[in-house]
Amino acid sequence: MLPPEVLEVILYDYHLVQSMINDLPASERYQKDLYFDYIYDKHHVTAAEVDSSLVYYARHPKELSEMYVNLSDRVERTIQRIEQEGIITNLRVPKAVVGDSADLWYESPLLQMSPSYIANRFTTTIPYDTNFKSHDSFEWSGDVLFMQPVPDSLYRYLHLSLVVEYDNDSISSVDTMLYTSGTYNLLLADTTGFKLRNIIGSAYLKGTDGGDHLLLYNTHLVRYRFVAPIDSLMTDSVLVEDIPAESVAAEVIKEDTIKPSKRAEKIKKKQ
Repeated sequence: MLPPEVLEVILYDYHLVQSMINDLPASERYQKDLYFDYIYDKHHVTAAEVDSSLVYYARHPKELSEMYVNLSDRVERTIQRIEQEGIITNLRVPKAVVGDSADLWYESPLLQMSPSYIANRFTTTIPYDTNFKSHDSFEWSGDVLFMQPVPDSLYRYLHLSLVVEYDNDSISSVDTMLYTSGTYNLLLADTTGFKLRNIIGSAYLKGTDGGDHLLLYNTHLVRYRFVAPIDSLMTDSVLVEDIPAESVAAEVIKEDTIKPSKRAEKIKKKQ
C-alpha cells in the first residue's frame, strides 16, 4: 500500500494526464497507455500498486477524502498562478502594427508539455498559401508557466524556434531558450524576397524529472505585411506664382518699355 502523501502526488499527475488524453484527437487516443506508463515510471511504482492502494483507501473514505481536498487546493493554487500570469501579461503595452496583419495560429492557445518523451516536443507547420507575400514578417509570441519552482541547475529549459522554409530549399530561423516562467517573442523578417513554402514553430522541453510540467498559453503567430514607403514624386514642373518675376527665364516685356526706332519716328511725323 502506498502512503497517502505518495498516492496524492500520483493522483495529481493521473488527473493531469487524463485531461491531456481527453484533448487528444481520436486518431491519437491509442497512445493513452503510454501516458499512464509515464506516470508509473516517474514515481517508480507499478499499476498494480496504485490499483491496490486505491482499493484500500476506498475502504477508508476519510483518508481518501483528505487526499482529494489537498488535490483540490493544489489545483486551485495552480489556477491562481495561471490567472496571475495572465494579469501580468495583460498589463504589457501592445505593440503598434504597421501594415496588414493576421494571426495564423490555429492550434490550441493553451498547450501542456512535460519532459516525458511522449510530451516533450511540439511542432506546428503552416503551409504556403496565396496570402503569403515576399518580405512578410512573422512573430511567434506567448507566455510560459513552469509548474515547478526554479531548479538549482540549468538542466531544465524550454527551447523555442521559428523557421521559414523557401521554395529554393533555403531557410531563415530564430530561436530562444527559457529557464523560468515568462514571455517569449520570436520575430523573423523575410529579407530574401524568395517564395515561401512553410512556416514552422517548434518547442522542446528538457527536464530533470517528470515534475517539470509547463504550460504555453496566450499563443499567437502573427504575419505582418511589409508596406513599402511611398516616396514623394519629384517633378520638373513648378507653380509660376511661387517664382519671383525677376527669375523667369523669358522676360515679360512691357509695351511702354519699347523704344521706337528712328525710321518709325520719321513715318510718324509724316503722318
